[in-house]
Amino acid sequence: MIKLTRLNGEIFYLNYIQILSMESIPETKIRMTNGDFFLVRESIDHIIEETQGYLRSVFAGNVMAEA
Repeated sequence: MIKLTRLNGEIFYLNYIQILSMESIPETKIRMTNGDFFLVRESIDHIIEETQGYLRSVFAGNVMAEA
């Protein structure tokens, strides 16, 4: 799960495995495999970095390191 911020400032956690695509419009639009989408403040690059960081922590055996 990665921590993101909706445009209204609400923080939520997203299952990165369900991300189908991302688009910068200029906010970031994340389209999910079920057809839903989220508009978030974070850039695509930031989301990719967060996902990579989470995966590193999982493979290192420290799942809660990013929380």
